[in-house]
Amino acid sequence: MTAPQPGLLARLGPTGIAAAVTAVLILFGIGAMIVPALTDGGSEPSAAAAAAQPAPPAPAADTSSPEDAATSTAPTSAAPTSAKATPTLNASFNSGYEDRVVQLVNGERRKARCEALRMHPQLRTAARAHSADMFTHDFSRSQGSDGSSPADRARQAGYSAFAGELVAKGGDPGDVVKGWLRDKSDREILLDCATKSIGVGAAMRGKTPYWTVDTGRA
Repeated sequence: MTAPQPGLLARLGPTGIAAAVTAVLILFGIGAMIVPALTDGGSEPSAAAAAAQPAPPAPAADTSSPEDAATSTAPTSAAPTSAKATPTLNASFNSGYEDRVVQLVNGERRKARCEALRMHPQLRTAARAHSADMFTHDFSRSQGSDGSSPADRARQAGYSAFAGELVAKGGDPGDVVKGWLRDKSDREILLDCATKSIGVGAAMRGKTPYWTVDTGRA
């Protein structure tokens, strides 16, 4: 007859029993963590997790008025500026009158046995600039409205051998040349045999010319 076998607990002994209890507790703890996760479906955060998340900051209130918004977004541009127009550009010149004066002056110079004057482009520029100045400000004198002298204007035009200047208001080429020849100092300028070049400006205000004649030694 076989002797009875000792029970399970007797076989495990105190040490085995303690190890078994510990394993059961460990398994129970892992199960307590896994089961809720499986029941939540893994897609939605738990209420505790949601409560732990910080709330997003509220957007700052817009304190600007509609007028302020329009001012900040509207494009701005500087007022258009334009270069100040020179009197020469504003005046109209009668080149036929200017050329006729040169012809009449050279006719008188031939009588005085002086060399004929040639129209010099830089002297013509200076003469036209002063005629335009007289036209713009309605005066007749050699000093410019800016205080410039005839020699100043010739140098500004690039001519350095200035000799003399004559001015007048009104009259056709024949009348104005006759008037200059009647005046002793004006006649001396026109019939100076040392001069070689001439520039004439006739700026027109309607039918009235503003005359300038500049002569030079080069």
